[in-house]
Amino acid sequence: MFREYKHKRGLQSVPYRSIDYLRISVTDRCNLRCMYCMPEVGIKPVLHQDILTFEEIARLVGIFAGLGVKKIRLTGGEPLVRKGVMNLIRTLVDIDGIAEVTITTNGVLLSNYAEELKKAGMNRLNISLDTLREERFIKISGRDIFRKIIDGIEKAKRADFSPLKLNMVVIRGVNDDEIPDFVNFSLSKGLVIRFIEFMNLTPLWREEYFMPIEEVKSICGKIFDMERTEYQESGPAEYYKINGGIVGFIKTDERNCRRCNRLRITAAGELKLCLYETNSISLRDYLRGGMTDEELRDIIAASMDVKEFVQYKDWGTRTTYMSTIGG
Repeated sequence: MFREYKHKRGLQSVPYRSIDYLRISVTDRCNLRCMYCMPEVGIKPVLHQDILTFEEIARLVGIFAGLGVKKIRLTGGEPLVRKGVMNLIRTLVDIDGIAEVTITTNGVLLSNYAEELKKAGMNRLNISLDTLREERFIKISGRDIFRKIIDGIEKAKRADFSPLKLNMVVIRGVNDDEIPDFVNFSLSKGLVIRFIEFMNLTPLWREEYFMPIEEVKSICGKIFDMERTEYQESGPAEYYKINGGIVGFIKTDERNCRRCNRLRITAAGELKLCLYETNSISLRDYLRGGMTDEELRDIIAASMDVKEFVQYKDWGTRTTYMSTIGG
């Protein structure tokens, strides 16, 4: 199967791999200071005038939809801290070709917004939570608001999000003793739990914190009956049935490159083909420079074609913080 796109040298055909998923960071600001994401003192945020406006985001999504993107995930920072984000969600849900708009949140504001998110047209939700112990939550996140997140999970359940996923970054010596607790908690709440390796990506990386996902899987296999499941997505997670529930394991190295179907746009409007990519294309500058939709489409299409053929091996550059990329 092939996709055709316009280029300076004329119409070209290239082998097609379905890149249909776009992650958009709507802000680099966050109300937590998780130990693997942002330093306790915070980082210098992108100036408000340098962040993509909602109108610019909607315009870009329309162009990406025309190139086959069907799924949009809003990230941050914490996306719910950006004022008016519900208006953006309602706009994106109505764009032709977009089948799904989702969000990844730390859950702090979820008790306020769960019902509104559902009414805005969102059916799926990911919540990041790295411990079920209140005192440990303070150590990991730098904030004493654990109960607000648990309340947010309950509000999301009542709003009937399906699936409702819980993401846990496994940190050796910090929260790895809670792996069985997270499985049991998720089973009791009807959640899909996903264990994620500590990424060798930011200046906060420490080798002693890293636990291979195979080890996490082994711990689960010794306690629970595990069976590979047909519940799969076009993403890095491998899913298993455990005691009637679903558990995912996410490896973060280059072996996931070939099946990666996603692109990323940072809060400042930079298009990144890979989470680990050190170079990017400033779509914001093109938008504000008067470029037409057709010209933007050609640039984005060419980038998508590069994504199809290139594997990024610049692992461990550790040049930026996760909150500035969007995860």
